[in-house]
Formats: sequence, C-alpha cells, structure tokens
Amino acid sequence: MIQRQAERCEYLQFERLAAVSGLAHAVFTRRGGYSRPPFQGLNLGGVVGDDRATVRRNRQLVIAALGLPLLGARTIHGGEVTVVERPKGLPEEWHEPLRQRLLQTSADAMIANQSGFALCWAFADCAPILLYDPLHRAFALVHAGWRGTAVAIVPRAVAAMGERFGSRPRDVLAGVGPSIGACCYEIGENVQTSFAANALAAECAHIEERRGEDGAMHRYLDVTASNVAQLRAAGVPIANVEAAEYCTGCRTDLFFSNRVEPKPTGRFAVAIGLRE
Repeated sequence: MIQRQAERCEYLQFERLAAVSGLAHAVFTRRGGYSRPPFQGLNLGGVVGDDRATVRRNRQLVIAALGLPLLGARTIHGGEVTVVERPKGLPEEWHEPLRQRLLQTSADAMIANQSGFALCWAFADCAPILLYDPLHRAFALVHAGWRGTAVAIVPRAVAAMGERFGSRPRDVLAGVGPSIGACCYEIGENVQTSFAANALAAECAHIEERRGEDGAMHRYLDVTASNVAQLRAAGVPIANVEAAEYCTGCRTDLFFSNRVEPKPTGRFAVAIGLRE
C-alpha cells in the first residue's frame, strides 16, 4: 500500500485503485486527529463515547484530505446492500469539501456510480472492502465484520453492482483493508455456527485451530483472508485483489482495535468516491 500524508492525518492507498484517474480513496490510520485518550488520534467513531465536537473536527480532516463530501449509512453487521445516489434538494455548496451527510438507511455495503461524493465508514477490526468497476465507473464500500462475512456480504455487493450498473466481476478491482487476523481473533461456537449456515461463507472461511495453554483446541478467524476468498468465489480475479498486510489487533499503533484494546476505543475511517 502507498502511504500518504495530509493535514493532521495519515492514510494508505491501494496501488491499483490509486492509479485510476478521478477515483479518490483512503484508508486512514489513527495517527493525527484531535481525539484524546482512550480515543487518541483520528477517531471517526461517533457513538463510542468520544466528544462529538472532536469527532466532527476529525471528520473535517478526512473530508479535506479526500476533497469530497461524505455519505454513509448505519451499519447493522448483516448482509444488506444499498444503492447510494447523489442527494437531491441540497444547495450546490454541499458538493464542496467540508460537508457530510448520514443516509437514512441501514446497510453493510454501499454501491454507487455518481461523482461528487465519497462513501465513508469507520472501522475497528471489521474488514473494509473497496470495489471499483473502471468500465462502468461504479464503486462500493463494504463493511465486513464476522457477521457480514458469515452471510457473504462481499459477493452480495459484487452481484448488486452487476444488477444495478452492469458490472462484471472480472472487471472489478478490489482492495481489502486492515482487519483483525487469526493471530488475534479467537472465535466461539456461535461464529462457527453462523458460517456453517451459509455454504459460500463456510467454503471460504479461513479458520485456524491451535492448541492453547490449557491443552484444548481453540479456533481463530482470519477476516481478511476469508473475504479475499469470497471475492475470488464471486468471480473477481485474484490479480485484481489487493489485501492490506495489517492485522488491526497487532498494529494498534496504526489502527483502532475493538477486540484487542481496552474499551472504549475509536474507529478509523475508510472512504471511496469519484471526483467530478
């Protein structure tokens, strides 16, 4: 990944996506920002207990770095995909940077093909997945925690791009951002049961077994690897997939981790959009 610097923030970009003219995207680290401990850094989580005015200041840094206003839905840790369109009935100045809007809908994948805004969510261990179809200029942002991964949210998003915009999986470029790995994420019976209920998710699940100090076998989930496998199963060529080599649990110096850090902790921002 390519490392970039902006005012009071730092972000990473996927090489293939960064080469696309007019496409803006970023995986922001926690470094910079205005939040104080325990949310220290660039926290974009608005419901984790951080001061709301401070979160707004952090969000302005993200908007300024992208040069685009932000759109986001409420995540529900499920399999819903929503189509996002440029808001109507808003003054033209909304399309200038330093604007933001929360959609009145809930989903874990947003797809769009219009310019002038960026899709944005905040993460801490769940996998952020960015999709782009250069032929139809369609893009998507997916929020894949273990629940979303267990219902194959990524293939649903790829399929929705095809149904709505005519995107073909073989043309889609994908970036899988930092998420928690099998090194840090022990799972219980409930997670295994959820994956077993979906044939595709079960086939693509990367679950490791290791013997613990108690002598018993423990199971660990690799969220990134599971979603990369789902992208391949959805027809996206592996040559089109770039995965970040960061575990959020191991790299709390760069990213927030809800499962490894003491609670409460923050959320880091991920965004993708088209410039006009």
